Amino acid sequence: MTLPALVVVSALTLGACGGSQSAGPPQTARVEPASISTGVESSGSVSALGATNLGFSTGGQLTSVRVSVGDQVTPGQIVATIDDFNARQQLRNAQSQLAAQEANYNRVKDGTAVGGAQNSVDAAASVVSATRRQADATLRSDDAAISAARAAIPQAQAGLAQAQAALAADIAACQPTYPTTPPAPCQKIPADQYGVQSAQQGVQTVQQQLLQAQQKRNVDAAAGNLQVASARQGQVSAQNGLDSASADRPNTLDAAAAAVDGARTGVAQAQKALDNTTLRAPAAGTVSALNGVVGEYVAPSSSTTPLAPGADAPIPGAAQAAGGAAGTATGAASPTRPGGTQFLVLQNVARFAVVVPFQEVDAAKIAPQQRTTVSLDAIPDRTFDGTVLSVAPSSTAIGGSVEYYVTIALPSTDPRVHDGQSAQATVITSESDQKISVPNSALHRQGDKATVTVVEPDGRQVPTPVTTGLVGADRTEITSGLSQGQQVLLGGGA
Repeated sequence: MTLPALVVVSALTLGACGGSQSAGPPQTARVEPASISTGVESSGSVSALGATNLGFSTGGQLTSVRVSVGDQVTPGQIVATIDDFNARQQLRNAQSQLAAQEANYNRVKDGTAVGGAQNSVDAAASVVSATRRQADATLRSDDAAISAARAAIPQAQAGLAQAQAALAADIAACQPTYPTTPPAPCQKIPADQYGVQSAQQGVQTVQQQLLQAQQKRNVDAAAGNLQVASARQGQVSAQNGLDSASADRPNTLDAAAAAVDGARTGVAQAQKALDNTTLRAPAAGTVSALNGVVGEYVAPSSSTTPLAPGADAPIPGAAQAAGGAAGTATGAASPTRPGGTQFLVLQNVARFAVVVPFQEVDAAKIAPQQRTTVSLDAIPDRTFDGTVLSVAPSSTAIGGSVEYYVTIALPSTDPRVHDGQSAQATVITSESDQKISVPNSALHRQGDKATVTVVEPDGRQVPTPVTTGLVGADRTEITSGLSQGQQVLLGGGA
């Protein structure tokens, strides 16, 4: 027997056994005002506001870890330290360099180069003066010798004339009687002749002395000029040295001061490096992830926190994305490392947001301040009200789909809310006031036309065309065709 036959037989059998039975009353709904809303929904995660990735700026061996996961910390509290031996040595070296540069600066500042050059200039000026005085004295002596030689010439010439006159007189007196009986004048002639010769030699001598005195003065004058010029050259050299020292001193002092400043910067950097071997909490929060124990080596922290749009809440899972991708690439089957590659993650567990990616079509309908409803898988007995804080201005490729992150403020203080919980969010994109509406199941649509089946008080079912407005999740606004209080058939037709 075929299936239709079985159905017919069964129906006949039931009719025979039970007699004629009428179908139950049709299911209807009352046409009444209601607030209608539409929205878009997607799944995301709860994210704690104010999450911070903490780590050391330089790698090193952990020497202390002073917190545990779940501990609450205060601003400035020490949470961990690494070996600071190298940092302390670098600080000492930097301090030594600073001391050396400061000593060099003081040496330059207190240097005697300019004073010594000034003393050389003064000494050179004294040498010039002394040399000039000595040359002048020598010339005065030579002039005196020349004057004396000149004064001796007339005397010598007078003696020569006197000797010549005596010789002439004796010759004249001797001639009448000579040579018979030489008179006394004749006897004096040889002596007179010798006297003339001596006088002539005396004149020649004083003339030679004058010439020598004049030549000596010329030589002394030249030598004096040379000595004065040499002394003046020394004076010029000393003045040049003074000018050079005076010009170099400001630049040398500035260079020494700059070297001191550079050394101080080196000390500050080394001190900062030493300070960075101690990790302190930048703000109050709760330790949500900790990766490392005493004795292990930690790498320098380089990761940053990817923030959700419009808030300081991190995008859930982004910090672990790199680590997860690496694990997948190597075929590893291990749970995601808490905190990703970060040594420590600090969170504010008192304030939360929900970060949800929406497909581009839905994201275009979302704007800040729109009302939302949020449900959490971990808290099935409650729905949370939220508000859209911000929509990401740029897209993110997630699983080959173009999506935009949306941040939803979650004002609830329910202690059951925790970071990372799965969430389903519905963003109310449009909402009406109390308007005439019917359940969506009462509508029958064909193309762009809609009808409902009105159940009259006498039981008649009348198909009625209607004009619809806003379509919500369970009800549709009716702008014309129905009146409040009418009953419509659920199911969309008679």
